[in-house]
Amino acid sequence: MGLDGVELLLAVEEEFGISVDDADAATLATPGMLSDYVIARLGNVGESKGRCLSQAGFYRIRSALVRQFGARRNEVRPDSPIRNFLNGNIRQQWVELKKAIDAPHLPWLRCRKSIAFPIHIVMPLGGLALLALAGVSSGWALVFVLFALPLCAAIITNRLGDIVPENASTVGALVPYVRFQNHEWTREYVLQGVLLLTAEQLNVSIEKVRPDSHFVKDLGLDS
Repeated sequence: MGLDGVELLLAVEEEFGISVDDADAATLATPGMLSDYVIARLGNVGESKGRCLSQAGFYRIRSALVRQFGARRNEVRPDSPIRNFLNGNIRQQWVELKKAIDAPHLPWLRCRKSIAFPIHIVMPLGGLALLALAGVSSGWALVFVLFALPLCAAIITNRLGDIVPENASTVGALVPYVRFQNHEWTREYVLQGVLLLTAEQLNVSIEKVRPDSHFVKDLGLDS
């Protein structure tokens, strides 16, 4: 399967929170067949809102790592260290990952102790020294030094972090942070979703995508 096909599979997995086996993918020749496959994987379509959010979260993370960070699909497993897929500017990539998987509350990267310790010590002590030099003994000034400066130091060290924290060190550990909007799956909803994803991923007009359109012969998917 070509790159367009892989992108389509990733998009379907991310949207519906299912896994499409490579062997099965080779047999899905039309959007209608793909939609039926999704429905079979979801189970009880039209009778429940159910999908396993932990699985859906994993597929979304895997999709982001493959698309934006160059990971190979079969290399991304729940126990895979997330650091294996992040290279270069770790802080920038951490922000990009948060956006890609829609995880606004992903933990901050940890700052190295060799950097964090001096900042937490120097800022409050420096503030006290400045107050002493200026002869300031105001209670508000002391409150600022004792509470505001340590808070500023914590914010600064958070911004300088480049170590993935233990509670977010693997792909599986990131799953609880992924945000979802619940959908009630129906056959029509799934079919329309597959048609739209097909049009987007293959860069064709939605009017040209029908349930019985052949991915290769009609829609130009790389075989």
